[in-house]
Amino acid sequence: LVRSNSRRFIPSQADEEIHQLSYLQKHMANILTLLADSVEGEGDDSLVLTMETFEHLGFLVHFSEGTSLSQAATFFANSDPDMPAAPVSAAQVHDWILQNIVSSLEFYTEKSTAKEGSQQIASDLDVTMADANTSHPRNSTPTVANPAFHRNSTFVEGFSKTSVVKHASDVKGNSVKVLNCHDSVIYILAPVKYATVYGCSDTTVVLGAVGKVIKVEHCERVHIIAAAKRICIANCRECIFYLGVNHQPLIVGDNHKLHIAPFNTYYPRLGEHLTQVGVDPSTNKWDQPFVLGVVDLHDSLSHPAGVSDVQAESATCVDPDLFTNFLIPNWFEDEVQEPTKCNPFPLPEIYQASQSKKQAVLEDSKKTIRELQLDENRKKELASALHSQFKDWLYATGNIRQLYCLQGD
Repeated sequence: LVRSNSRRFIPSQADEEIHQLSYLQKHMANILTLLADSVEGEGDDSLVLTMETFEHLGFLVHFSEGTSLSQAATFFANSDPDMPAAPVSAAQVHDWILQNIVSSLEFYTEKSTAKEGSQQIASDLDVTMADANTSHPRNSTPTVANPAFHRNSTFVEGFSKTSVVKHASDVKGNSVKVLNCHDSVIYILAPVKYATVYGCSDTTVVLGAVGKVIKVEHCERVHIIAAAKRICIANCRECIFYLGVNHQPLIVGDNHKLHIAPFNTYYPRLGEHLTQVGVDPSTNKWDQPFVLGVVDLHDSLSHPAGVSDVQAESATCVDPDLFTNFLIPNWFEDEVQEPTKCNPFPLPEIYQASQSKKQAVLEDSKKTIRELQLDENRKKELASALHSQFKDWLYATGNIRQLYCLQGD
């Protein structure tokens, strides 16, 4: 039995851009109709967009960093800041956006074609089923048949019941893809432009600094801890997102029981990585999710017959009393001249108050233990009981596996 290397069928960044642009090209007329205001007139002139409503398209498309859509559009670019810009017909906006989509599609199609050409050069090796089932070394990324694709993306794929750490020196290219990992803890402690988490379950994924966008799709019971410019969440269930994001989280598709909370961790090089990719920790819009679209009620797998149309489900904020900090082991970090020593994203007051309360309880417990008048035998019994309880907690939570996996390296 043989199978082809499946990596070549995973879409590249260019392939994903082509798919998304094609979708927008197909549905842009309907999107503009939803945004437009009706005015007196006939035909195409009866629908217009103001500059404010036009900017809402920034959730879907954008030009270079720091350039708003209205600045890029010829019909709004030179508007007097002291005077409200005149509305523009939806037809004119539609034509302008389609022109830019077509240009972008041509660009990404050329990139995709170049990638396919390099695939033809690469040897098309089949692997035996025995080789395919051989477990890969811990913390290693499976090999890639396509060398051009390998240069552009780093894959963390197919890990189960283990822990994986990737530092900047381990990451190749500007994109990281965490695919089909289960019951694991994945640390991506590196600055990248793009990150994708796809098809994972019962896994914690830490994404250190992402300068463009994170996409999380088709995940279940996953904890995402991420610092990024943007994040898009699609078709996920029972996931918790601890976010430090400069733009509103975008939630699309069929999601259920999502929870969001402020960013809750740090590592020595986090501040350096945030600066490197342009993420501003003073701005965090984690609690302003933007829900786009409605649930497809024709999907009989997700919705029983007879359910009425509903807006796509948003996310609920984590209760401050249930919010906890996440500690990243620093066993592998090199010395840093100015290390990050705390969470660079300020916590909202209610979450900070809860953390302070928990810290006070911990300090009080420590003080009580220190002041106990115990002989040496009783002290040993107390220490043994504490160690036993902690060990039970490690096993119950699965964190014992992290100790074995990470210290073993």
